[in-house]
Amino acid sequence: MEAIAHRYQLAKFIDVALAPRTWRGRTLAAVPIPGAVLARCAETMRGIADALRDERRAVDAATLSELEHVLTRGASSPLYDGGHPIRALHTLTAIESRFGDLRTRV
Repeated sequence: MEAIAHRYQLAKFIDVALAPRTWRGRTLAAVPIPGAVLARCAETMRGIADALRDERRAVDAATLSELEHVLTRGASSPLYDGGHPIRALHTLTAIESRFGDLRTRV
């Protein structure tokens, strides 16, 4: 049950990251992800959030931990320094590819 809660928590974190927040005409950063990375990786991040919500998709705890690390601290991959949009896209795409295929329900 804890893994499912973690999946939903990460999906909500991605939703918050992609939703622009403004206060008195200024855009506020809800999460510590650079705006250039959010702009470039938005589609991949939405795909990851959808996969996290779909309980039929298999995902291991190590992948969830790495995704959380990338989203909150950046730099979990030696290719991604936390601010470069193309490197972030490659890192997130690699994580997305590790989500298991949809399991068939009987």
